[in-house]
Parts: sequence; structure tokens; C-alpha cells
Amino acid sequence: MESTTEQTSEQLETEELSETEARRRTATMLFSIMLIATNGVIYELLIAGYSSYLLGDSITQFSLTIGIFMSSMGVGSWLTQRVERDLERRFIEVELWLSLIGGPAVFLLAMAHIYTRVYTWVMFALIVILGVLIGFEIPLVTRVVHRFGNLKKAIANVLSFDYIGALVGSLLFPLFFLPTLGFTRTSFFIGALNLCIALLNIVVFKEVLGTSRRYLWICSVAIGIFLAVGFVYSTGWIEDARERSTGQKLVYLHHSPYQHIRLIRDIRHPKKPYRLYINGEHQFSTDSERRYHEALVHPAMSMVSSHKRVLLLGGGDGLALREIWRYPDVKEVVMVDLDPAMTQFAKKHKLLRKLNEGSLEDKRLKIVNTDAFLYIKKKRTPFNVVILDLPVPTQIALSKLYTVSFYKTLRKIVHKDGVAVTEAATLDPVENKPFWCLVKTQRTAGWKVRPMLHGPMAFTVMSHKTIQPRQLTLQVAAKHLTTAAIRRAFSLPPDVTLPSPSQPNTLETHRLMYLVLALR
Repeated sequence: MESTTEQTSEQLETEELSETEARRRTATMLFSIMLIATNGVIYELLIAGYSSYLLGDSITQFSLTIGIFMSSMGVGSWLTQRVERDLERRFIEVELWLSLIGGPAVFLLAMAHIYTRVYTWVMFALIVILGVLIGFEIPLVTRVVHRFGNLKKAIANVLSFDYIGALVGSLLFPLFFLPTLGFTRTSFFIGALNLCIALLNIVVFKEVLGTSRRYLWICSVAIGIFLAVGFVYSTGWIEDARERSTGQKLVYLHHSPYQHIRLIRDIRHPKKPYRLYINGEHQFSTDSERRYHEALVHPAMSMVSSHKRVLLLGGGDGLALREIWRYPDVKEVVMVDLDPAMTQFAKKHKLLRKLNEGSLEDKRLKIVNTDAFLYIKKKRTPFNVVILDLPVPTQIALSKLYTVSFYKTLRKIVHKDGVAVTEAATLDPVENKPFWCLVKTQRTAGWKVRPMLHGPMAFTVMSHKTIQPRQLTLQVAAKHLTTAAIRRAFSLPPDVTLPSPSQPNTLETHRLMYLVLALR
């Protein structure tokens, strides 16, 4: 009976509208649903992307986010059956709630990560709330649009605009919002778009809203001020919180289409070193980077008689390159780094230029900003030495650079007397499965592999021929490395043994990535 009464009142209201007004209201609702879909997709990408940045394992983060979000939308849609009247007002209220909760979503995630141990639960709560609210809106819009046309046309129009909006959001996020605004400000900006949807509908449906318009305007103004303040100051608040919590003072921050580059200074450490993070993963610290880069470069360079052509995969900071230039017979170095923002940072930032000693300015260097796997697939001319200075494989995009397929392809461009070297997981007598998974992967690809341990750092050296470490001699002066240290590095402690069984890392399994993440 109540449903019949609602339908009758809606029909009477519609009959009183002019055709122009009916079209205006329909267009407003369809435009709103398109923006809602755009915002909904971006909220999903924000939460999944930020969680991947903080926790790694992008497949799991995106799978959980999308799955929970979609099911929550279903719950929201189911709940709309309890709404019998005032559809426009309910719709506007939901938009206001979305702007209030969705706007600061990334900020809340950042605070949860810095100050609590319940980040995952905060993430789930935000996904559920946002999913329910967005799911609540679609049936409301369909019912409003149905007043001005038949049900078949209403459903077709609403779903069409919904899917178009989803496409727009999926394109805008990686191509515009993330590189331009970053995670936190994008979140507040999308919250502001939800607020704009609410304001548009307050204006268009002012006759329907009646006296409720006043409180809706007041709420909108308050939320608008909140979002504006958050947009301007939230990034600074996050960095201040991180500095107070961890003693890390922000020096440089950049969001590129590929990664999140962050340079900080550890003000609590006695030496106050600078540290570089990419997508939340530690890359180097100024108080120890030279030890690492000398160990990465010089043993491999000592194993070959000619250093004419060197390939550097990764290493966009220029620090490994600094060590390579110490060999006078180097004629050409090709640096393959996916992100031009990283190589430009290393070229132009005062601290990086000082650390890498201007290594990226050498005329013998060729910088190629592309995917390392794609590069080695296309390359045919062999290199004497290949140095892989790559991030830890906590994402699928990085894990592929540690697979059997990658190392098989790499063999084709390494000279018959040449070598390739890569950092490996730290050798721990107990938790050493990632390291031996990497060794197994390289041997499965056909390499002769010699593990190398220098202090807490582990490496693997790959070659076509068997390496004799006792015959190696350091060919240049180094601050932290000697000939004896190089020879000693290939003698592993007796408690570091090969786990059985050890499976290789492949493009199908990405076993290494999961082993690395399991240790965190």
C-alpha cells in the first residue's frame, strides 16, 4: 500500500513538471551517476594503490579492495529498498557522507599506518563504508530517472553512464590525478567532486527538497571548508606525523606515473643520514650506500678482462654508475631505468649530484627510460658486464625482473666471458628461502651462479663459465673493499645451507615475491 502511495505521488509530481524541467532533472541525475562511478573507481584505486605502496603485494591489495568494495555495493543496493520517499534528499545526503568519508580516506590510512597496528582493519572499514554508500546511490538514481521515462530506458541510461564514468576514472587516476596531486590530495579532490554533485542536485531539486535545503546547504559549506583545509595541509600533516613518529624529516617528495619517490633525513640517527625510499621501500642510506654499491659493482668488474660495454638495469640514482666510471677502459654504459623522474632527480638534486659525483653527466652514458625486460628482449649486442640494481621484488612489476624467463633472456646479451650481478635477499641462516629461491631461479635459467656475502648484504654473480674467486683481484681503489674481502665474500658460512626443496621464481608463480613478503 505504501509503495502504491509513493508511486502515485511521484507520478503526480512528474505530471506537473514541464518537459524541459523533466529533461533537466534526468540529465542531472545521469551526469551525477557518471561522476559517482568515476569517483567510486578512483576511491578503489586510491585505497588499493596506497595499500600496495605501504604493504607491497599489489595483487592481494587490489583483489581485496575490489572484492570487498563490490560486495559492499551490493549491500548498499539492498538497503535502498527501505527508502520509500524523499529519494532526492537521501541521494544528496549519501553524497555528503561520501565527500566527508572519502575525501580524507588516504589521510586516515596514513595516520593508521603511522600510529597504529590496525591499518588493515581501517582499510577494510573504509572500503566497506564507501562501497555501501556508492551502492546505495545507484538504485536511488534509477528510481528518480524512472519517473521521467519507462523502467527499461531508465535502467539502460543509468548503467550506461555508470560504466562510462568507471572508464573515465580508470584513465584519469594513473594519467592525471596520481602524478599531479598524489594519493592524499587526490582523495580530498574526489571528495570535493562528491560535494559538487550534492550541490548540483540541491540546486536542481530545490522545489522537491523544501525546508531540508537549509540544513543541506549548511552541511555542504562545512564539508567544503573541511575538504579545502585537508587538500592544502594534509600532506604536510602526514609528513609531520611521520617525522614525530619515526624521526624522518622530508627532504624531497615526487609522485611519478610509475612510483612514489621520497627522500628523508633521519634526524634521530647520530649521523643524521639521508635515506631514499621508492614506493615505501628503502633504497639507500648515505651512511652505508658506498659499502653496498662497491660490493655490487667491483667484484663483478674484477671477474672480466674487458669493461668496454656495461649494462646497468635500474640504478637511476647514479650511485652504482659512480663506481663503474672508476674503470678507465669503460667505453659505453647503458642505464635502463623505467622512470625518467628518477634519473632527472639524480641529475638535478643537489644531494644526489654530490653523492653520485655527477655520474649521469658523462658523455659515455646512454639513458634509456623503459622497462628492463622489454629492453633486454629487443637487444642483441652483448655486454661485458650487466649490473642489476633493482628494487626488492614486492610487486608483480618488479618480480618479473627476477624470474626464469628474465634471466634466460638476459643470458643472450651477456658476452661469453662476461658476468651479471644482482643484489639478493639478505642471507639469514634461518630465513634464507628468498635468497635460495633466487639462486635456483638463475640456475634454472642456465647460469652458473656464485652466491656472494659481504657483511649483511647478499649478491649473486651469474656467468657462462665457472668463476674462480681465488683468482680475483680488485682493479681499482675502494673505500670499503679489498681483494681479500672479495675472495672471502664467496665463502659462505656453514650454517647458510640450501633449503630443500627450493622452487624457482616464474612469471606464473612469482614465488620469490611471496617469500619476501612473508618475512615482513
